[in-house]
Amino acid sequence: MKKIFDFGVEIEFYLKIALTCSLMQQLFYWLLHNRELSFIAQVVLYWLVSSVSFHGIGFIIEKGIKRNAALKEKLSVRVKKVKQQTFPALTVKAFMMGEAKGFAMAFIVIALVPEVNRGNSFLPNFGWFLMSIISVDLFFYICHSMFHRIKFLRKFHLKHHQFADTSSFVAGHKSMTEFIVTNVADLMVIFVFGYDITQLCAWTVIGNAYNLEGHSSLSLFFISSDFHDLHHTCYKGNYGVQGFWDKVFNTLNTPTKKPGLMFPMAALEHKIMKPIKKSLESKYDAKTN
Repeated sequence: MKKIFDFGVEIEFYLKIALTCSLMQQLFYWLLHNRELSFIAQVVLYWLVSSVSFHGIGFIIEKGIKRNAALKEKLSVRVKKVKQQTFPALTVKAFMMGEAKGFAMAFIVIALVPEVNRGNSFLPNFGWFLMSIISVDLFFYICHSMFHRIKFLRKFHLKHHQFADTSSFVAGHKSMTEFIVTNVADLMVIFVFGYDITQLCAWTVIGNAYNLEGHSSLSLFFISSDFHDLHHTCYKGNYGVQGFWDKVFNTLNTPTKKPGLMFPMAALEHKIMKPIKKSLESKYDAKTN
């Protein structure tokens, strides 16, 4: 039964990504479908959406939610404790370098990838995003595991692993090589099948949201466990976005699920499995006594 619930949590994550991306795409379609956007306008739009969503969501988590001690404790999923670290302050130079890399990536994507208009039909978009997140999770798993297992590549990943005590913005703390590889993995489906600017913007916002949450040590909406937290703590296993591909390839470092209103599968598992566990413990105590 536990395996069924584990699978349910992973599928729930994929469905959340597909659903929120589809809803976000509807918003961008409503804003943009009557506008003819030039090449440079699309580059600037894609870059701005990526930058504003990354910094905006990150600041909400770090400067808003985490400053409320009771809320932080309620949402925290970190079980394995680590020594707290001081994170580097955001400097003007670092900010400008990050934005330059983001703009360059936006320029390359819009320049190289063919544009495809996929419209705003909800179900086809939902199917597209569902296929995309499952595929991207696999691509990311392959690239990420290579960064850990291949000695030559490992040095490019060490910058990201300077921090065992994670915060949201650690998601963007990468070497240039890792930045390129992970962005290509994230956009692999778009490189193959072409981009729709409304889908691309929606994918960027939601991708930033689950990436920042995954590095925050909190469970907010997408991540119901300390899955990526354990990766930073242990430096091995949990190479995917979520646990599905790690389970397939036997690299899963079992996370601790945190049930709640936003995580129905984890909440249902907790509700069903807790009484069963107590019953088994009671029977075991009765036998031993």
